[in-house]
Amino acid sequence: MPIQNHSARLECDGALSDLILQAAREAIPGHASLLITLPNSGPRNQPLLPLLVGLIDAAQVTAKAIADNAWDESLPLDRGVMTDLAKQARAIASAIESASDCPDVRGWSLPSMTGKELV
Repeated sequence: MPIQNHSARLECDGALSDLILQAAREAIPGHASLLITLPNSGPRNQPLLPLLVGLIDAAQVTAKAIADNAWDESLPLDRGVMTDLAKQARAIASAIESASDCPDVRGWSLPSMTGKELV
């Protein structure tokens, strides 16, 4: 289920997913920077990066538990559902990788307006 940014609040299309997202967001304390060290990601992404890290860590642990349970019980899960979840995980990976491919505004500058660089 896609996550959408509506001003300062993230929302998921699915009701259960939205409840989980909101609970995860509220679970992150104001002093998250003392619990996890992350690079500066700009004012809009700074509160989102710890949320993403926590959600991905939790999803990875959950997926591993599901796989272990399926193997322990010799009871495979529905292939269509698992294929859809894997496709969604690849879309997540693509969005994450895209976030590091955008142009870097820190390397931009305006001309000095002296006209010397235009010669």
